[in-house]
This record gives sequence, C-alpha cells and structure tokens, in this order.
Amino acid sequence: MNELNLRLITTNDPNALEQVLQCSSENGLHLKSFSAELNPQKDQYEINMCVSGFSSQHQIVGRLAQQEYIRELSPVKSRGLL
Repeated sequence: MNELNLRLITTNDPNALEQVLQCSSENGLHLKSFSAELNPQKDQYEINMCVSGFSSQHQIVGRLAQQEYIRELSPVKSRGLL
C-alpha cells in the first residue's frame, strides 16, 4: 500500500487541525500517523502526518494545498532503515 509523509504549516487556529483531518478522511485516506506542534513565535501549527489509501500523490497534495488555512505543504521522503 502506498504511503505518503507530509509536512504542513497551518494557521494558529485549532480548527485548522480539525480541517486537515477532515479533508484527509473525506478523500478516502487512512491516517497512519499525525503529530502537530504549536509554534507561538511564528503563529502557526507544524504538522507531520503519514497517510495511505490513495492512488495519486498529486491529487492528495493538490486538494490539501487548496485549503485556505494551509500556509505550506510538502511531501517528505521516507528514510529507509539502516
């Protein structure tokens, strides 16, 4: 099964976290991991998440990138085990 690790920067609004999770589930994704940390100095949440259950990485990134509360979005390459 395909997995995609994403790093997101959102506005400093707890509703943004809910919207990220809701948008992911509406697109049929399976959330494998999710962590969010508030950075009050930059007035933003920094999110790392891993999703599976998609057919096209571009589709998922495109849908999330359209959300107004997301400031930055980038796929993160998985690191293999040594």
